[in-house]
Amino acid sequence: MAYYPLHFVSSAIFAPMFIWVERQFNSSWNMIAFRAMLNFTMLQAWFPKEAEIWNQPTWFLSALTFSNLTMPTLVLPQVAQLSKSGLNKLFMALTGISLLQKVSYSETARFHSHFEHPVDGKVMHPLIWNLTRFHPFWALMEMTMGIVAVRHVMLDTEEDKKKQPMNPLWLFVAAYSSLLLRLTQFDFNDAIIRGVLFVPLFTKFLKAMHRDALSSSPSAITQFFGSKPMATLGSLAFPMFIVHGPIGQIFYKKVIAKKLWGKPMPHSFFPAYLAICLGLSHLVNEYFVKSKKVAAIGGQVAQTLANWTQGILRDSA
Repeated sequence: MAYYPLHFVSSAIFAPMFIWVERQFNSSWNMIAFRAMLNFTMLQAWFPKEAEIWNQPTWFLSALTFSNLTMPTLVLPQVAQLSKSGLNKLFMALTGISLLQKVSYSETARFHSHFEHPVDGKVMHPLIWNLTRFHPFWALMEMTMGIVAVRHVMLDTEEDKKKQPMNPLWLFVAAYSSLLLRLTQFDFNDAIIRGVLFVPLFTKFLKAMHRDALSSSPSAITQFFGSKPMATLGSLAFPMFIVHGPIGQIFYKKVIAKKLWGKPMPHSFFPAYLAICLGLSHLVNEYFVKSKKVAAIGGQVAQTLANWTQGILRDSA
């Protein structure tokens, strides 16, 4: 309920636009009803062909919801029992599973970097790619890796806390430098680079920055990310994640933009689009996300759902 209310309201507000677009592409009313059901129940990530329906980025909320359902009984209690050594082994195992899946995708689809964006613009195997990046099970793997990282920091002893933390800058640079492999002769696609290098390095960066933030003299990069402007931008990240898709469709989706503006907006309009998203995200954050009334309604719904499902996942005793 921390994220569903905004997803629900934004979907309801923009539903007429989404439905109108569907009808322009001759979608049947039965198909529109099915996609609306997937959107509002956040089940779209389970259907590769429908993962990017309506507000495309919210497929991740669908995958996240499945991951959240597994946390109280399947993930958190098990991770909490592990030592630091066990956590390191689990992180390596999860990385290996993630890599195995991405190698499987790459070999099955022959969808490597040289062919990821063909000249004719046609994606070779979109459904296999959608299964790789959208499927809730793989989101659970990466979310569990994050849980493992958090737990690893929680187990720091007093002796560990007295040690001089490493400067997170080098891990930050290393993580983003891994993306440059796309420019080399090595045939690495985005999926493999993400699984093998970026996620492990960026996770290590976050752990290092957390420890650095608790030290007596945090490094410059830690102070930068902890500054008020960055904290403010961070608070806008979730509302922008929700609203930038529908707003982007208004200005850039051909069938809508042609109807409203005569044509999709040019690249030069992007700063204005970004400013609109930032301004709207600020308003949504201040008057909806932070609203105590919205939180109270969400809390009531969550309690009702908890009462309905009591005992399904574990004994209430």
